[in-house]
Amino acid sequence: MTRGLIPRPVPNPVPPKRAHCFIRRSSVNSGIGLIAGVLMLWLAATGLPLWAAGTMTMGPATAVSGENFGQYLADHQADLEPFFEKNAKDILSLAVPALLGMLAWVVVITMVVGWVLDVGMSRGFAYFFAPAFAEWKRCIIYATGKLFLSFVYACLVGIVIVFGLKLTSAVILLSLALLFLLVVGLAAQIVWIIYLYRTNFVVAGVFFLAIMAVQAIVFGLVAKPVIGMQATSVATNFVDQAITPKLQAEADTVKHDLAEAQSARDAAKAKVDELQSQIDAAQNEQAQLAKEIEEKKNSDVYLFSLIVQVRARGELAAAREQLTGFLARFPTSSLHDLARAQLAQISDQMAADETKRKQEEADAARAAAQARADLLARAAKGEATLSEMRQVLIGKSRADVSNLLGLPTETGSDSWGYSRQMILNPLTNEKHGLTVYFSEGAVQGVDYDRSGGAP
Repeated sequence: MTRGLIPRPVPNPVPPKRAHCFIRRSSVNSGIGLIAGVLMLWLAATGLPLWAAGTMTMGPATAVSGENFGQYLADHQADLEPFFEKNAKDILSLAVPALLGMLAWVVVITMVVGWVLDVGMSRGFAYFFAPAFAEWKRCIIYATGKLFLSFVYACLVGIVIVFGLKLTSAVILLSLALLFLLVVGLAAQIVWIIYLYRTNFVVAGVFFLAIMAVQAIVFGLVAKPVIGMQATSVATNFVDQAITPKLQAEADTVKHDLAEAQSARDAAKAKVDELQSQIDAAQNEQAQLAKEIEEKKNSDVYLFSLIVQVRARGELAAAREQLTGFLARFPTSSLHDLARAQLAQISDQMAADETKRKQEEADAARAAAQARADLLARAAKGEATLSEMRQVLIGKSRADVSNLLGLPTETGSDSWGYSRQMILNPLTNEKHGLTVYFSEGAVQGVDYDRSGGAP
């Protein structure tokens, strides 16, 4: 904000058009826009220097001679808009008494001059519309009474404005109150005319409007020189007392906030740098650890432990192959002798397992041959059962069946028949031949041979 308040030399006063643009562009309510526009127009009209009497100092900013404060407001309206939004109520409360103070002088002088005009105009009015009351005494009474009523009305308006500024919806309430006072004042003045000169309401109203028109002209003629004499000092005091301290406080607050933000940013940056350093250190440590793990995974101790685990799982062939590779890879290892002993044990165990396997196969073959011989002997006597024949023949090929039972007495595309009575039916105690059914070259079913019958 301090940078935005550095003034630029612009010798011309603020054009009223730019002030109205400021009011239109303001995003605040109508009361804030009104006070901002009035302040700019007033300060522009007074020709107040930006740093009046050398009292307005905003930190490092330096005064620029010739710049008008109203022009400064217009040039920096975007920067100052938040300031006026925040302090509009306080500034308005301080500005109204100053404006009313200037207007009071105008009103007093206008009332004094207007009293003289009221005496003369009421004398002429009475001459034409109320001849019976055309006397100077009554004219003086009318002008004095009107002066008193105007004074009371002006005081009431000032009180309403001052107290209305403390309310939230000040603009609406002020408008309603001023409209009410205007109607009451107009009615009181007309009633005063009717009471003194006994005229009708229309004539009294026209006379009063004529007086108001003349006094408005007088007000305009009096206002310019009176305001011109007091506006500069009033505006200077107002800026020094109302705006400058708030701007200075706002600038100090912004500086303080910026300093805190800068400090917080530096602290955050330092924290980020610290965390980044920790991350880098952790990454380096992780990389070093991965390197050490990889080295250990390729060491003789680690590989030998893996081989021992393979042997423990019973994978003797894989363990023998890995031990052979280990001895070739680490010929000077301290585990070399142990590895050779393990390899010898594994070889002996594998040889013993092979011998045992062959013995088991031979025993199984002998048992199968014996079982076949027993079955054939029982079949020759006609004592074999159908279930025994199924267990032996299911899954066998034609060659296997021929080797076991000999050549069939009957052949078909998918079956062989043996007519000799080799199977005993335990339910009927009858003996039957055998029919073997093939599918895709293998035995799929075995049943009694019904063709031959019992002997």
